[in-house]
Amino acid sequence: MKKLLIILLAAAFAAGLCACAANKEKQKNSASSTEKTELDKLLDKYGFSGVVSVSQGDKRWVYASGEADADNEITEESLFCVGSLAKQFTATAVLQLQEQGKLRVTDTLDVYFPDCDYGKEVTLHQMLTMYSGIAEFYDVEEADGCLNELPTGELRGAVTNDNTPAENRALLQEWLLRQPLEYEPGSMYAYTNSNYFLLAQIIEKVSGESYEDYIRRHLLEPLEMDSTGFIDELIDDPRLVRSPHDPKTVYVGITRGLGDLVSNAEDMDKWLSAFSGNKLLGKESLKAMTTNYCLPSEEAAYGYGLMLDSNGALYHTGIFTSYSALVYVIPSRDYRFFAVTNDQLALPVPFGSVCQQILSKTLKE
Repeated sequence: MKKLLIILLAAAFAAGLCACAANKEKQKNSASSTEKTELDKLLDKYGFSGVVSVSQGDKRWVYASGEADADNEITEESLFCVGSLAKQFTATAVLQLQEQGKLRVTDTLDVYFPDCDYGKEVTLHQMLTMYSGIAEFYDVEEADGCLNELPTGELRGAVTNDNTPAENRALLQEWLLRQPLEYEPGSMYAYTNSNYFLLAQIIEKVSGESYEDYIRRHLLEPLEMDSTGFIDELIDDPRLVRSPHDPKTVYVGITRGLGDLVSNAEDMDKWLSAFSGNKLLGKESLKAMTTNYCLPSEEAAYGYGLMLDSNGALYHTGIFTSYSALVYVIPSRDYRFFAVTNDQLALPVPFGSVCQQILSKTLKE
């Protein structure tokens, strides 16, 4: 179900942008006072709970509204779970390690997991692009205003929030490496979280650092993303905006590399700016990350941890219980968009539709 939700949201989002994001020589400044007023009114009308940030160059407009918890209001500095936006961080780390000669995306999985039954059949490239055939480990159940992500099959009841992160990761890794492939690697696109969990484990193996330490030292610190971290470490941080619901999601340990990121609007703007300035990757690596590898027969357009549209933009959605997030960046124009809500189901229109409307207003001539 999660695959379907993500695919549908991404498809609707991309389709809604085709007209408003056509290539143009000039654009309006996204931070003009008129647009600020229009965007404020639009988000106020929807009772939007969360943060929206729109930037172009050094101009930036930010909207923040709603309750962070019973005692605090949401601000630009508030932290949110941003779900699958974490995948582009994992992909960047893999490409950095390739630049360092510590791995190759053409490597097969058995190089890192020799006992994996299908290890010789799957490459890191296929995992990065969602073409691996590796089984999904999440089931998604919608209940009480939340998308509850729960381990599938025999993992249910074994992988729990009562375990340590390390215990859950060991259980999940062992389970994934003995599951049969769901289809021939390279034959079709299927968005699967398991790919990025295993990639995070590989990053840890080849870097000699924990996944979290590697991301901090080589991605977050160079960009001065001082407020960004990981849900297992920041779940009790007072800056973290709470869900107004009671999600049953199991997160401890198993969101690593695929949906574990906690961040805020300022830090995500710094992250998106890196795509315009080659701040973390060399030119060839950045090109590899932002190439569409999907077969012509597929409706999707996916690179490494990023979706692509026909207008030269990079984007991705993130869903975590009642949180929804979206980034959209046009590197050639230094245009950067980030939106996140802690209560997507309270919106009178879909979160993707709200994002489309803001983008349409800020991208038009």
